[in-house]
Amino acid sequence: MENLTEILVSVLPPFLLLGVGAFARGAGWLRAEADASLSMMTIRILYPCFIFYHVLGSERTEIDENTLVLPGFGFLLIILGFGISWIVARLMKIDPWSARSFVFCSGIFNYGFFALPVALSIFGDEIIVEIILFNLGVEVAIWTIGILLLTSSSLSVRGLLNPPSVAVILALFVQANGGKEWIPAYSWEVIEMIGRCSIPMGLILIGGSFYQLLRGFQCSKGYRVEISALLVRNFIFPVLVLAYLSWGWLPDGIDWLPEVLMIQAAMPAGIFAVVIVGNYKGDRNTAMRAIIVTMVASVATLPFWLAYGLKVLE
Repeated sequence: MENLTEILVSVLPPFLLLGVGAFARGAGWLRAEADASLSMMTIRILYPCFIFYHVLGSERTEIDENTLVLPGFGFLLIILGFGISWIVARLMKIDPWSARSFVFCSGIFNYGFFALPVALSIFGDEIIVEIILFNLGVEVAIWTIGILLLTSSSLSVRGLLNPPSVAVILALFVQANGGKEWIPAYSWEVIEMIGRCSIPMGLILIGGSFYQLLRGFQCSKGYRVEISALLVRNFIFPVLVLAYLSWGWLPDGIDWLPEVLMIQAAMPAGIFAVVIVGNYKGDRNTAMRAIIVTMVASVATLPFWLAYGLKVLE
C-alpha cells in the first residue's frame, strides 16, 4: 500500500497540470483560438529545447546499436497497439470508417508530455534520454504506418520531418561530436530555461483541449467505441507488455528498456492524435470518445499498472 501511495503521489503533478489547463479554459484565460499558436511554439521551440537539454546533458556520447534498439522497440510497440485496436474494432463491429480513427487513436499511447513527467518522478532524470530515443521510433510508426491505416492512401514519410524527430537526430549528432562544449554557456542556459517550460506548457494545453472535448462529448451507440478503447488501452495493451517484460526477450546492455516499456504500457491514449485525425478528415467524434474515456479511466488504471509494473521489474 505504501508503494501504491507513492505511485499516486508521483502521477499527481501531470493530472494537476491538466486540471490547471482545464480551469484556465473554463475561466476564459486560455482561449481556443490560442491553441494553434501555443501548440506550434511548444512543438517547434519548447520541446526541441527539452530534447537538446537532456540529450546533450547526458553521458551518451556515441550512436551505437543500443541507440537504435530503443527506437525499434518504440516502433514495434505502436504497431502492437494498432494491431490490438484493429482486432478489437472487428470483434466489436465498429463500422469501417469509424474503425480507422479508432485504430489510430487507441493504438497510440500518450508517449510524450504525459509519460515524461511520470517517468521522471519515478525513475529520475536518467530515464528521460531513453524515452526521447524510444519516442523517435514512436514518431516513425505514427507518421508512416499510422497515417496509412488512417487514410488508406499510399505510404508517406513527410510527417517524419517534424521538429521533435529532427531535434533528436540533430542532438545525437552534436553529442557525438563534442556535445554541449560547442554551445556557449549563456546559450545553454537559455536552452535549459526554454526546455523546462515544455512539459508544463504541453500539459496545460492538453488540459484545455480536454476540457473543450468534454463539453461536446456524446457516447457512441451501445458504448462500443468507449468499451473497445478501454479494452485496448487500459487493459489488453498493458497486460501484454507487462507479460513480455516477465517472459519475453530483452537485449543485454540496455538497462533502461524495461522501465521505459513499463511506463509507456500504463499510459492512456495520446490526446494529440485527435488533431491528426482532424487534419486527415477522419472520424473526430470516434477519436474523441476513444481518447476521453481512456484518459478518465487512467486516473485509476495508471497508478495500478505502474505499481504492478514495478513489481514485475523487481
